[in-house]
Amino acid sequence: MWIPVLVIIAMATYFLYIIRYAYRLYFSRLEPLTISEKKIILNNFPVYKKLSYQQKQKFEYRLLRFRRDKEFIFHGLTPRQEDMALLLSATATILTLGLKRYKIPAIERLIIYPNQYFSKLNRQNHIGEYNPGLKTIVFSAAHVKQGFEIPNDNKNLGVHEFAHALSFNATLERNFENRNFRKHMDLLSAVYDSVLFQQKFEESSYFRAYSKANIQEFFAVAVENYVETPLEFRQEFPEIYLILRKMLNFDFHKPFEV
Repeated sequence: MWIPVLVIIAMATYFLYIIRYAYRLYFSRLEPLTISEKKIILNNFPVYKKLSYQQKQKFEYRLLRFRRDKEFIFHGLTPRQEDMALLLSATATILTLGLKRYKIPAIERLIIYPNQYFSKLNRQNHIGEYNPGLKTIVFSAAHVKQGFEIPNDNKNLGVHEFAHALSFNATLERNFENRNFRKHMDLLSAVYDSVLFQQKFEESSYFRAYSKANIQEFFAVAVENYVETPLEFRQEFPEIYLILRKMLNFDFHKPFEV
């Protein structure tokens, strides 16, 4: 007797959730960034100052969309949660600013812990990871913050994990940008495996040791370098730099020229 009633309640609840989500996604008004939020962006994203007026407008709109459309879940006593959500949204946005398709459907939620956390997937401590099956990206807030404290040390956890998500995202839909991304990822892999590159790779200290794990980790580390030290990158590894530029359609050294 109660089963049909429970089924009806469950269906009604789900229907209301869909309506609420659709309204929030397509009809709710995007409040502009506050002055304090713009200061956070200026202080943490040097490239923002180089953007043209039109690029800044596009960046801010896309940031607001990302922050609104993705689910942010904070565990524990993470300080200044709004600032962390802003930093992560801005990171995802700056990496996709040159792309027409910028919503990253491969990410549905972001989980943020105050510090290093224990991952139940591989039963190890982590500071960040991307789970493509759950479309979830996980961060240690303390380590995300550290990634912005030194803007040119080529270590930025937010950039690193979003790079992994972008790589997987390119496999989800058939469109020109994703095909272009995959084509250049294959090219990057071929260069990475070449004897000439491996020799230069071993002799150089530009990419940190973790980049030697595999091509996916090399890509994520290389994107960190591409964001933080673009001029040095272009001088040391011009071929890799050009590949990343074509993948992201954005030049962090001279963004206004793209």
